Amino acid sequence: MAAISRVDGVLFKRGLYGSRSWLMANRERVNQLNVFPVPDGDTGTNMLLTLESAIEEIANEDSSDLSLVSSRVAHGALMGARGNSGVILSQVLRGFSQGIGDATSVDSEQLAKGFEEATSVAYRGVTKPTEGTILTVARKVSEAARAKASSTSDIAEMMEIVVNAAQRAVDETPSQLAVLREAGVVDAGGYGLMIILEGFLKTVKGQRIPGSVPAAAGAAAATGVAAPAAPRIGAYALETPDEGWGFCTEFMIDSPKKTFETVRDELTPLGNSAVIVGDDKLVRVHIHTLDPGSLIARATAYGTLQKLKVEDMTRQHHEILAQEPALADPSSNGSSNGSRAPHAGDVGVVAVAVGDGFRRIFEDLGASVVEGGQTMNPSTEDLLQACNAVAAGQVIILPNNRNVIMTAQQVQGLCDKEVRVVPSRTVPQGISAMLTLDPGGDLESTTRAMTDSLDGVQTIEVTWAVRSTSVDGLKIKNGDAIAVVNGKIKAAGKSSQEVIDGALVEVKAEGYELLTIYAGEEVDEASLKQTIEHLRERFPGLTVEAQRGDQSHYPYILSLE
Repeated sequence: MAAISRVDGVLFKRGLYGSRSWLMANRERVNQLNVFPVPDGDTGTNMLLTLESAIEEIANEDSSDLSLVSSRVAHGALMGARGNSGVILSQVLRGFSQGIGDATSVDSEQLAKGFEEATSVAYRGVTKPTEGTILTVARKVSEAARAKASSTSDIAEMMEIVVNAAQRAVDETPSQLAVLREAGVVDAGGYGLMIILEGFLKTVKGQRIPGSVPAAAGAAAATGVAAPAAPRIGAYALETPDEGWGFCTEFMIDSPKKTFETVRDELTPLGNSAVIVGDDKLVRVHIHTLDPGSLIARATAYGTLQKLKVEDMTRQHHEILAQEPALADPSSNGSSNGSRAPHAGDVGVVAVAVGDGFRRIFEDLGASVVEGGQTMNPSTEDLLQACNAVAAGQVIILPNNRNVIMTAQQVQGLCDKEVRVVPSRTVPQGISAMLTLDPGGDLESTTRAMTDSLDGVQTIEVTWAVRSTSVDGLKIKNGDAIAVVNGKIKAAGKSSQEVIDGALVEVKAEGYELLTIYAGEEVDEASLKQTIEHLRERFPGLTVEAQRGDQSHYPYILSLE
């Protein structure tokens, strides 16, 4: 294969397809790099869905104009961004697009400029940039690209230097963040970015992306998770399997008749590269399959399918390969949304929450609800559509999850309405904010009042540890009950009641007046009644109330005010 001296739109698109495949193959490895042992390790899934959205934007784009292709990629990534890692990835892609400007193709020097602007935009997109994260990896990549650009015209050689720099930066993240070092993991977002760059490199070198890879010593030692092996030049041919690549099939199952775990376990064997996320109320499915008809028929047995989409990946693959000659010399020629008319003077609210109980609470308080939260972060587009659908000229978004705040902030620059984000980190904070809402009030004063209300709420979230670890000196075993107080693990024990008591003592509950318990879907009425009686006896100075949140993964969420 001849050396490639320029990157154009065709190569960029093909490289991103390789990045997607490589991230698919390593998604669970990225997900496992979770500092906290809570059941919300979804960094890999969020980055994959963000990249999927970017690629969907160029699925039918055959232009060799890099500026055109990269700008559409940036837009698709922004609209599909999920979670903090997905938002930062979208900023990296946006910065890259800005860095190359209107160039139809770029050499190594211009490519380095693209990496530099990608880093700059990503850093600017974070209010308080933290080293030892995906940002550090992006910066080290841009520095390596700049250092190499003047000494090589070979894009593959430069990308190899870039990937090696990303690997070293990932391995160094525990030395930069104590929380990573204590948990024995590297930064998940940085690792995901390295995987994306490595997938691009494999494609440039003509390597097939295998479904599984052997472990490499570098990251494995630091993370305890098998890392991708270093690419082997010429080890694989980029070829279509005899049976074809199949069909990329996506849909959502509303109110499935079986549990989320059952749906996931039964659908996963029906194809490859399965990404199945959600809970017992809503399941999002993404599977590559040779027989989408059988998959869809099987899925309909679980309930109503929504947003069904089937794409022929073999056709897409051949369309890309049809432009293969351009790869050797890339420089050669070769919103109407059905929303209701808004009332300009009103203030509407879009709240993110999961669970029928929480949905009812927010709707009763006057909010429109977007399904999402732990393990299933909504995308920028999900929130944008909800804002457009609100019958008000001004909208406040309540993310109700720290991993949704950055996504919500992206909507402010996309919506035709005035949008503000009240940075609620938990659902109880969001409920407290709703109690201050004046729908006919001024947007700015209403936003301030809702934001001011957040500090008056202490949130305790109870769940079960999904692995053994140590956090802030607290020894946690797989299967332990744990209590997360305002985002930090403060108690671990054998029962939910034990950790609830410990967390309430930790926050000096006797200094508060009202304790509200939100029961999850796994808590029956008898258990809830027993918990209420125990807490009233243990903390007699508190008024204890209970409501059903019906949330998944967290049997109890408590609010102190």
